[in-house]
Order: sequence, then structure tokens, then C-alpha cells
Amino acid sequence: MAMPFNDSQLMGETWPGLASLTQSIFAGLGGQGFRNSFHLDRSQAACLLLIDGLGWNLLQAHARHAPFLASLAQPDSRFRVGFPATTATSLASVTSGLGSGAHGIVGCSFALDEHSELSPLQWATAALQPGAQPCEAPAPGSFIVPPDAWSLAAEQGIAISTVMLGRFANSAFSQAIYKAGQILPAPAYDAYPALVNAALDAPGPAFCFAYFGDLDFAGHLFGPGSDGWINQLQIADQLAQAIARRLPERAQLMIIADHGMLALDSEQVRDFDLEPALQEGVRAIAGDIRARYLYTHEHQQDRVHERWQNRLGDDYRVLSKAQAIAKGLFGDVMLSQAEARIGDLIVVPNGAGGIIRSEVEKHASQWRGHHGALTDEDQLVPLLMYK
Repeated sequence: MAMPFNDSQLMGETWPGLASLTQSIFAGLGGQGFRNSFHLDRSQAACLLLIDGLGWNLLQAHARHAPFLASLAQPDSRFRVGFPATTATSLASVTSGLGSGAHGIVGCSFALDEHSELSPLQWATAALQPGAQPCEAPAPGSFIVPPDAWSLAAEQGIAISTVMLGRFANSAFSQAIYKAGQILPAPAYDAYPALVNAALDAPGPAFCFAYFGDLDFAGHLFGPGSDGWINQLQIADQLAQAIARRLPERAQLMIIADHGMLALDSEQVRDFDLEPALQEGVRAIAGDIRARYLYTHEHQQDRVHERWQNRLGDDYRVLSKAQAIAKGLFGDVMLSQAEARIGDLIVVPNGAGGIIRSEVEKHASQWRGHHGALTDEDQLVPLLMYK
């Protein structure tokens, strides 16, 4: 049973967490103009290892399969990532130091214009609605409009690098978010410790970001807690320990995740493609199954809002764009051109539900694991420290 979200829990000093953590890391490395809301100590070098999909609750439940990670966990070593809790958005928050509304990558898919939808991880556009002619994908290097934290830190002399598997190194998404520093492609995960060591063994302040993505992949396909997922958790645990053992003496290691994950409760799942009443007045739908964007026909927003909330009941919360922005879910949307990308309505489950599309999104609708919403299972991730 997913724990429902509470507005007062979300809007703390560190929200949105991933953006604020990046700011805090650079403040700790001596950067100027960064807010240290996580109150990190000064350091000379730092590695930030992100294990995609490792929610705090999942780590607690499966600690025996990750003894190194579990040994670093303290009762308060956790935080909330930001909204929506999904990979593309979260990684952009890490690199930009901005909330999703400010950096503009507002979900796993979202409207670019009236006719086009962008899926940022693939950096591909599609028709937002049947019969529409989508535009070409935008230039990735200029997609994030405001100055990003990594670039600002690099300008101050902090050496920045990213360690990732080689197959991701030259993707358009990587070009969009890893605009500062050097990408260090690895042929396999066992090359990470040496690459991290070399990146941090520098004379001045240094920051190295390392990304492990296979836990999230296993969670989507097989479900969190499955045998396939546990196997990837064990690999991630061994990788984290290997990086820790090869750290330069002056460096510290922080281990986080970009979101959590949970299995859906079939009784709370609704299928947009099979419910005509949900389709009425909706021009297009995008986003994650647990963080849906509804783009409504002109003058239909209020009616759709009321209809969806009435039909979904207490299992879901339907917010207007204005309500969501006012609550601070997206950060400062005035910094970018992203406000129009956010749906007129945002639909999030309070528990373990989700809005699937069994006909249009066949594969995603059959996934075992999901994330995106505002519950503890989606939002809470570890902040593990090793020095």
C-alpha cells in the first residue's frame, strides 16, 4: 500500500531534492552562488553515484541484498526528489540544479506545442493527438534555457565529469543535460571505479557523477523485489563498494536515486483507452502512468477536472496547472519556456494506482514497476555518505 502524499511534507527546505542536492554539493566544493540547503560539509572532491530506481523504502525492505548500501543508511538519510519522479526529469534536475519547471524537462513525455509530444530519453517527437503533424525534435544543446549548475560550477574552476556506459554517452539526451564537463564512457560497470578515481584525483575541486541504470530497467520489466530486480540491486551494491574502495583520499562518495518504484494495485488502475467518460473533453494525454498530463479542449478544463475527480475518487488527486504551480510542484516555471508543456490538468494517484493506455502504450501498460507520483514510494530516496 503506497503512502499518500501530504503537501506539508513536500515543501520543505530541500524541495525539490535533487536540484537542491546539486546546489549543496557545489557549495560544499567551494562554489559561489549555490545554496547549501542540505548543509553539506566542505570537501575537496565528491562522487555522486545515482542508482536509478532505488527508493528508500525498497532499500530498507531489501537491505540484506545490499549490505554495503545498507551499512551507510541512517534514519534521516533520505529526501524527496521532486516532481514528477521520473528519470528524464530527475537527471535534468541533478545536472541543472533546477526544478522541473525551470529546466523544462517536465516528464517522460510532454507537449512541445499544440501538435507535438517529446519523449526526452529518446529525444524523439510524435503526434500529440491522432492526425497531428509533429515538429522535429529540438536542438538538445539549447533545450535547457536558464544557466545550469554544472556550467556555473565549471566556470568557477570545479572539474566536472560524468561516468556512464558508452552507449549513452553521445545520445541527444546526454547532449541536452550534460552540457558541462567531460563525459567518460565506460565499456562496462567494472570500469567505473578507475574512471571515478582518475576524475577525482585532480589538484583542484572536482565533482564526478556516475550513473547506474539497470535496476530501474529490471524494476519496470519484472517488478521491484523480483529476482531480476534483486540481482541488479546486488550488482549496484558491489559497484558502490568498489567505487568507495578506489576513491582518492581527499574524496567523498554520495549515493542517491532519481526516484523510487512500486507495483500497481490493479484495483486502483484506470485505463484511459477503455473509458470513454475519461476521454471526453481531453485533447491529448502524456506523462508517466503515475503522473499524467491532460491537455483539454478549449473551455473544457473545469468540466474535465470535475469529471475526472468524481470518477477517480479518493484514490487520485487531480490538480489544475495553476494549482500545481502555486503549490511549488515544478519550481520556478518563469525561468524557462516550460509552462505550456505542463498539462492543463495533472493526475496523480494517492496510493498504488495509475492511468494506463492499454491500446496506445501497450508495453508501458504491461510493466510491473512504475513511478512518477508524490507518494513516499515514488519520492523518497537514500542519501548515503561514504568518506
